Amino acid sequence: MKKIPLRLSGAGHVGYESWPVTQGIPFADGVFETGTPARVIDEHGRPMPTQTRVQATWHDDRRFVKWLLVDFQADLAAGQQRELFLEYGADCAPPEPDLPVAVETQDRGEIIEHRVETGALALDLVESRFHLQASADRKLFRRCALSDDAGTRNPFRDGGPILYMTDQHGGRYESRGKGPPARVTVEESGPLRACILVEGHHAMPDGQRFCPFLLRLHLFAGKSQMRVHHTFIYDQEPYLIELASIGMKLPLDLGTAVRKVIGGSESAHGSETAQRLEYFQEGDVAYRVSADGRPVGAGDRPSGWAALHGDRGSTIAVIRDAWREHPKGLAVTGDGIDVQVWPGAADEPLVFTTPYTEPALSLSGAGRDEEEIKRRLDAQPTAPINLKSWDPRTGEDLEWIEQTVARLAPGRPISHCDTGLLNGVGAAKTTEIWLHFSPSAVDDAESERFAQSVQEPLIAPADPAHTCATRALGHFYHAGDPRFAKIDAGLAEAFELVAVEPVERCHRYGMMRHGNLVCTHAPGPGVSYAHYRDRAPEKALRYVGVFNNEAYDMIMGLWGTFVHSGRRDHYLAAMRYSRCVADVGFIHADPHHPDWVGLMHYHNADPWSGSPSPSHSLISGLLADYYFTGNRRLLDVARENADWAVRLQEPCGIVSCRHHTLHREFTGPLWSVLEGYQATWEQKY
Repeated sequence: MKKIPLRLSGAGHVGYESWPVTQGIPFADGVFETGTPARVIDEHGRPMPTQTRVQATWHDDRRFVKWLLVDFQADLAAGQQRELFLEYGADCAPPEPDLPVAVETQDRGEIIEHRVETGALALDLVESRFHLQASADRKLFRRCALSDDAGTRNPFRDGGPILYMTDQHGGRYESRGKGPPARVTVEESGPLRACILVEGHHAMPDGQRFCPFLLRLHLFAGKSQMRVHHTFIYDQEPYLIELASIGMKLPLDLGTAVRKVIGGSESAHGSETAQRLEYFQEGDVAYRVSADGRPVGAGDRPSGWAALHGDRGSTIAVIRDAWREHPKGLAVTGDGIDVQVWPGAADEPLVFTTPYTEPALSLSGAGRDEEEIKRRLDAQPTAPINLKSWDPRTGEDLEWIEQTVARLAPGRPISHCDTGLLNGVGAAKTTEIWLHFSPSAVDDAESERFAQSVQEPLIAPADPAHTCATRALGHFYHAGDPRFAKIDAGLAEAFELVAVEPVERCHRYGMMRHGNLVCTHAPGPGVSYAHYRDRAPEKALRYVGVFNNEAYDMIMGLWGTFVHSGRRDHYLAAMRYSRCVADVGFIHADPHHPDWVGLMHYHNADPWSGSPSPSHSLISGLLADYYFTGNRRLLDVARENADWAVRLQEPCGIVSCRHHTLHREFTGPLWSVLEGYQATWEQKY
């Protein structure tokens, strides 16, 4: 019998009760044999109900576990830290939860029925095998039943949640109707957590399909809660179609005596008389709440929740990172809650074009010769200006360049980064939404506690000394050795300066940007940040794009910092970075260039203006996220990239070097294929 220390942590000001924890734990080669029982025990040695799944093994015989995914539920008081242990060995079978999750699938020919029961909630999903069915038969969610002493009741009406999109022309596209039927896959089925994947398309009323969607539904033992990972993929024509709104409607039937509530940064905003209560997060420090169109509240960074209460129960919806990934919204009426991933109230639609529609003007060698600068500007009168070509090295250089451009070429797109010509076809975005159903009333304080737990979830990674010793991610050494105190401090300081401070100081938030690092591919961004950061931070990064430079494997760099330190803030920053790049930076669909699917856009002035680049599309950092968190979206994207390399093999077996110049155009895809093989042991890799 052996055990590994686990560091359970949450936000210091939040208390957690039986909160679901999903955590990846690494093992050294030859230590943990597949099939060995494992369980979490508390500080007093008491075993806790535990679910485990092998995520990766050391060799293709799958004998010894490299990464084990562990699920359990834990309490943590506000301000508390706990050390738990993962115990494993022949006598370490975990106890069963009082109300285990049960999943049942029934194949009925034309349809396949899936039922998930948690003891507090039962969810029925129906998958159709046929495309052309009446819309009434195409309801994916057949039943959602709450259980209590009084019996069962369905909080939903009219078939349950509806995903929707609208375009700038008023066209509306929904997840149900006459479009292609969604596919349902049971990805995980254990006593503590089940995960159901729903893959489908938004569609017009006549059945014409629109952007794909993925829903991952996580349900937990004994809980009437559901964690939803809502992913959309943009596969339309960017110069024709913009997205005016994106969201998920929850049609609810909670009886009468309805009360509507929106969580606020200071206190909740509630109403029993308004027909519509609406929250709109317009910036990272600005939200407003309206009742029937009248302003009733405002603030900065709320917990992103809304609730509807009636005499037949309550439903709470929470958007994780709502203020970080603005714009976001929630609208509550007597008929339900509208979870607005991109609110229609936003100033602009979500567009997938860029300002860079022609090759950029280079001012390399022009110096401060205004006649030469004017000559080049006149030769390309509408071209964007690449300030990188001017190579500013000092703050004085920077100010002279910016003032000169403003005077001689007002209104032109400019950037300190590269300015490619691509667009956002194939970009995606995943939003985490939590739903909490209750057969009775939930007060505002309890709703706020639930929302804060969503915003700052519990994590329980292994002690850094253990993680580093396993070498599951390569060669790392843990912090805390007094011989390397200065190195530890320097690494922490570098992380703060590169990954944290620019985001907070310069407000680098927003739905398609938050989590990515600042592009530092040239001197200009660093000069601009250093020059403006203290006296005018709003100017520091105004002409600087996102990084997307995985030729450096920067995502793995952030995960490596966490492996070294074990710090919660390092863990969360690495997670945000990997998920932003995985969704937004990679190309997941392209009707015109299917050979680009699986590649990432080169670092640029815009998340997707750079060309697709094999050398920059590395996946080890994405897989680190998958191993630590169990989030299958990261594995999906890693496989897309490895599949690209397999599809584009030459007859002799190698991947082409695109321009015959950079050897990393070969070594990058080879690295990804090796990572894909070790993650899956599939022979195609």
